[in-house]
Amino acid sequence: MANALTVREHARSETVNPHEQQKAPMITPGDTPLLDSSYFLNLTSDAYLYWGAHSPALKRVEDAIVASYRAKSLGEGGRDFLYAAESHTRDSIAQLTGRRASEVGMLGDASTAWSAIANGWKWTPGDNIVINEYEHPAVFAPFLRLRQYGLEVRVVPRNDDWEMPASSIEEYCDERTTAIAVSHVGYVTGLRHSLTELGQIADRANVPLLVDISHSLGVIDMDLSAAALTVTASYKWTLGPYGVGAVIWNQDRLPDFEPGSVGWRSLENMFTDKRFDEINWNLDGTRFQMGAPALADIAGLGAGIDTILDLGIAKVEAHSLALVGAAMAGLSDLGLEVITPSDSARHAGSVAFLHPGGEAFARRLADHGVLVWGGDGRVRASFHVLNSKGDVSRLLAGVTAVLAEMPLERI
Repeated sequence: MANALTVREHARSETVNPHEQQKAPMITPGDTPLLDSSYFLNLTSDAYLYWGAHSPALKRVEDAIVASYRAKSLGEGGRDFLYAAESHTRDSIAQLTGRRASEVGMLGDASTAWSAIANGWKWTPGDNIVINEYEHPAVFAPFLRLRQYGLEVRVVPRNDDWEMPASSIEEYCDERTTAIAVSHVGYVTGLRHSLTELGQIADRANVPLLVDISHSLGVIDMDLSAAALTVTASYKWTLGPYGVGAVIWNQDRLPDFEPGSVGWRSLENMFTDKRFDEINWNLDGTRFQMGAPALADIAGLGAGIDTILDLGIAKVEAHSLALVGAAMAGLSDLGLEVITPSDSARHAGSVAFLHPGGEAFARRLADHGVLVWGGDGRVRASFHVLNSKGDVSRLLAGVTAVLAEMPLERI
């Protein structure tokens, strides 16, 4: 019967005047939000473009945090609930990154993870590690501390046009290079590195590639097969809370790595008879987990990542890139120097432009209902699942108004 009905409906459609049929409107990426404001809590601005600093509060995340915190009252059953939520979050991170859940370890924050990596790194005085001018202190500071013991930290400078090709990173590698550390997407300009290219460079130099994905996880798709160790924060594009970090340990590329920080949850068996004689490390990424973590916040991160998975990372990426492209064009038309690469393969969800009064500029924009990050002589606007092309228009209108108050030539 269903097949016959389908045939009859098809026959009727062929007899209707095509000029009388109404075509469904075409929706292109960025036209409408992927999640509207009803999914979020306590929004006070007309245009939330602060994702590169942190995401707004998502109801689903708050629900997960509250449920996990309340589980503490259930005794052993509550602990089971919390550890199950932690395991689920590891599974979700693995699904979003295309890696295995066994490779994922949960920590207190990304900086803690980078310190554990640097302090566990094997090197000899005179060796060097290659970073770049766009690196965040969370990545380079733990290695910088090791200079006093003989590790050289090589900083690759940017080009005059704010670009940083992979070839410039390779030029700084030599026979004493022990690792390349890089943010997949840099926080300064929003430049996106090709992990494939950097992986090839690391392979030619015969060194591990260490990657931070705090500014890319949750907004663009990625292939982490070239990375030996990957670190991420929780509170930006993954829609999660503060206070969680994750490490993904690719044992195929870096077997037997021992973090430079250890705790009781790093151990496979804390009650072994040899516990005072040796460290019996966990065999997978959980060896990075030191003590009792913020399990409720880890559950919240899982809820945020599940939201991205439900939408589909390809859809999220297309949406954000479309909005960034439109914002770039509009900001350039206003005469501003946009320092984010225009090629969509070379940026993610953020666009940055120069203004010497960046912090004050951002405060003025907030007065116009547009939340962005400002400082260090620049302004950064970020676009994600809540935004639409209407937010691009609000940004450009706000920037136009603030430029009238703070023109470049007067500063």
